[in-house]
This record gives sequence, C-alpha cells and structure tokens, in this order.
Amino acid sequence: MLESPLHEHHLLRYKVDIEDKPMRGFTKTAILSFFDENEKKVVVLKYGVITMAEIFEKIDKGEDLILNNAYVLNFSLTDYRVEKGFDDHVYVNLRNFSAKKAFFDCDISNDFSYARFEGDKTVFESTIFGNGTNNFGNADFGNGDVTFKKAKFGSGGTNFQSVSFGEGQVSFNNTCFGTGNLSFVDCNFGNGNVDFRTTYFGDGTVDFKFAKFAAGDVTFERAEFGKGKKDFKNVEFGGGKIDFRRIDFNDGDVSFEGVEFGNGKVSFRSAHFGHGAKSFEQADFAHGETQFDLVEFGSGSVSFDKAKVAEISFKGCALNCYMDLRFAQSEELDLSNTIVRDILDLKPADDVVDVKVFNISGMRILGRIFIDWRANNVYNLIYGQKETSLFQMAEQFRILKENFRNNGQYEDEDAAYLEFKRCESKAQLQDSKTKGPVNAVLGYGTYYFQRYVFDFIGRYATDPIRVLFNMLLAYFGFSLIYFIFSISESLEKYGHVIAGGAETLPLNDSHLSILEAFGNSLYYSGITFFTVGYGDYFAGGVLKPVAVFEGFTGVFLMSYFTVAFVRKILR
Repeated sequence: MLESPLHEHHLLRYKVDIEDKPMRGFTKTAILSFFDENEKKVVVLKYGVITMAEIFEKIDKGEDLILNNAYVLNFSLTDYRVEKGFDDHVYVNLRNFSAKKAFFDCDISNDFSYARFEGDKTVFESTIFGNGTNNFGNADFGNGDVTFKKAKFGSGGTNFQSVSFGEGQVSFNNTCFGTGNLSFVDCNFGNGNVDFRTTYFGDGTVDFKFAKFAAGDVTFERAEFGKGKKDFKNVEFGGGKIDFRRIDFNDGDVSFEGVEFGNGKVSFRSAHFGHGAKSFEQADFAHGETQFDLVEFGSGSVSFDKAKVAEISFKGCALNCYMDLRFAQSEELDLSNTIVRDILDLKPADDVVDVKVFNISGMRILGRIFIDWRANNVYNLIYGQKETSLFQMAEQFRILKENFRNNGQYEDEDAAYLEFKRCESKAQLQDSKTKGPVNAVLGYGTYYFQRYVFDFIGRYATDPIRVLFNMLLAYFGFSLIYFIFSISESLEKYGHVIAGGAETLPLNDSHLSILEAFGNSLYYSGITFFTVGYGDYFAGGVLKPVAVFEGFTGVFLMSYFTVAFVRKILR
C-alpha cells in the first residue's frame, strides 16, 4: 500500500534522514519522506543503511551482494576501479546480486557500468533510484534471470547502452523510468523473454537503436511513453512474438525505421499514437503476421515506405493522417472497415509498390486514396483475395470507383466501375441459384443478357469505341442478311424480297447486278438501322421481322453510344 503513491508521481520529491538505529542487520536506519507536487507528505519508508566501503569489502571477498531494503548513497563501480587501480573498462563481479525494495540515492549518479552480475538471478524488484543519472552501460547480467519489476527511477537519465542480458528472463514489468532520457542503444537481450508490460518510459527520449532480441517473446503491452522521441531504429527482433498491444506512445516522433521484426507475430492492436511522425520505413515484417487493428494513429504522418510485410492488417482503424503504404513487398494488405479521413498513399513514385492482395471491404473514404489501376495492378489486388465474397469484391470496386472519380482518374474509374458491375452480376447469379430452380433459370437469363448487352457491347457505357464497333458490326451483319436473301433463288416462292420495283436477283446476273444488289442492301440496312425509312425500299416476307429488329437494334445502340460518348466528353 505504501508504494502506490510513489508510482503516481514520475518526479521523485523526497527527504532523507539518517538515524543511528540498527535495522534488519544494518547498523543505521534511513527514513525517507516522499512528497507530492504540492509538497504534501504522502509516504514514509525506512531502509537499512549500507556504505560503499561495506559494499566494496563484500565485492573483494566475493560474497553475495544482498542489498534488500538497503539505502545506498552514490553507488559507483567507477570509484571501485579507481580505488583498486583498475582500468575504466575492467568488469567488476557482483555475486548473486539482490536489491529488492532498496533505495539507490546519489548526488550525481549511480554507476553500475561494466558490472558482471553472477548467479541465477539479479534482482532490482521494487527498487527506487533517486534523482540522478543511473548508468548500467556495458553491464553483463550473465545467463540468469533479471528483474526490475516495479522499479522506480527519478528525474535523471538512465543508461542501459551496450548491456548484455544473456539467456535468462528479463522483466521491466510495471517499471517507471521517471522524467529523464532512457537508452537501450545496442543492448543485447539474449534468448529469454523480455517483459516491458505496463512500463512507464518517462518524458525524455527513449532510445532502443540497434538493440537485439533473440528467440524469446517481447512484450510492451499497455506500456506508456512520454512526449519525447521514441526511437527503435534498426532494432533486431528474433523468433518470438512481439507485442505492442494497447500501448500509449503519446505525442512525439516514433521511429521503427529499418527494424527487423524476425519470425514471430507482431501486434500493435489497439495501440495509441499522438501527435508526431510515425516511421516504419524499410522495416522488415516479412516473416510473420502483423496487426495494426483498431490502432489510433493520431496526427502527423505515418510511413511504411519500402517496408516488407507478409500479411498486415489495419482493420477498424480511423486513418486521420497521411498514410504512406508504398510497401516494397506485401503479400496481403487488409484495410477493411477503416475510415480514411486524410490521404492513403499506395501510388508508386520512383520505386515499384509490390502489394499482391489488399482488402478494402467496408472502407469509408472521407479523404483520398492515391492508387493507380495499372501501376498497382488493382485488378489482381482484389481478385486475389481468397476468402472474400463476390459481393465484397463488388463493394471494393465500387469504393475505388468513387475514389477515382474524386481524384479525377477517370480511366481508372471506368475500369473499377466495369469490375464492380461484373462482380455484382456474378454475385446476383450465385444468390439466385440458392433460391430454387425457377430463380436459377431467371438468374442465368438475366446474367447472360447483361453479360452480352451491357458488358460485351459497351463495357457498361465506359467504352464508346467498342459501342461504335458493335454498331458497325450490327449494320454490316444486317446488310449481309439482306444481300443473301436478295440473291437467293430458293426464296422466290416467298415473292419479292426487296420491293419497290426491285426483283430478286438471279445468280446468273452480271457482277454489276450483284454489286448493285449489295449496295442496295447496305443502303436499306442503313436507313433501317438509323430509323430513317425513306420508303423507296421496304422488306417483304420473312425479312419484315428482321427489319423491325434492326430498327430496334439501331435505336438501342445509338442511345448506348450517345451515353458512353457524352460520359467521356463531359469528364
């Protein structure tokens, strides 16, 4: 119960009084009074006092260094090396070190640099470090477990640069690093699990650059950062799971640039970012599943430029800032049920954006998506989805169609609209097949009618040239029918085929008569197709319904062409 108020205040305010009373095997007692920001006393703790001379003596004798509940002032292994005449980088062996619930006070710094911790476990659990710097630089924690669980650091900086944690479990669970800068630069965490759950990383810069994690799991779940820069640049993770769930990165820049995330699953699910740039540029997620589901990215840019991922998910995210998703490699990108309020950039610039499949089902676009139908191979991005229904694919093409229109990418809009209608038609056919044989027959009829009339002829009014080509094809087709009938002797029993004084042409007429008959067929087909009907020629016999059908075909195709042509021109 006494510790909780301390963890509510990241800046330690305390007063030390030393009494000449023994306590728990110590000759003197230190009474520490802790105050809140209003200088009101909130906690009083008692510790046994041990001097550095006594600690040095234990080190010299190779004794276990048990500092539980001890008050230590100005702990310094540099002073020990100076006293013994050792070089600055000589390691000092600390045997079976335990400082549970100890208090390390200092005038300037506590110095554990080049310490070699020997034993099965090194304990700093619930230890408090006063308002000064704390230097563990180049310390070697051996292969035992290491715990800083519930440790509390004051206002100074803390340095774990180039520390080696060996093969044991490492815990900073619920540790509070106070207000100073924190460095784990070039730190080697070995093969054990590493636990930073519910850790408070302070208001200063937090620097993990070039740190290495091996086979164990790494968790920062529910950790909280201050407003300083968070730098994980070029960190190497190993084969374990990497957990940044529900973490609060607060304001300030966050960099995971060039990070190798190893072979384990990576999760940032429900993490919260504040104001500042977030960089995952050139990061390598390519060996495991990556989750950014329900993440709040805050304000400022987010960049995954040239990053490599296998499967990455942003399900349910509110993307309120510029998102650069120009991956160098991505097997699957899931953006389903996201809300885009700014810019989502997938459009290649100088380098190829290699995304194999992406999913935008349920996406709501209040901003813009920068994407190119051809350069991003959008057709395969959506059709490559293995577990997505045709209705969902249709929805995604519709979303892209609207986005392309807003961006002025009208050719891309047409391509997306065409695939939207195709998927919708196929989905409706599938749905009708589940409703019984009658609906299935009607469904097939509707599907193939749409496939030919709307799709084949004019690509759903997106291709006026194709409509024009089909108009010419229909015109010459009907002309050929009239010509064949006009020179067929087998139809003489039906009377005159083309009336108005023109008889059916016998096969043995001259070539000029055949050409004349072909010309008349073209002429009659033209005035029928365009519904002019001068009356100098008219169909007879079995050609009457053919002529009626051609007139209808002409009206339909001319209207279709007008719609498609005007649609292109008006944009």
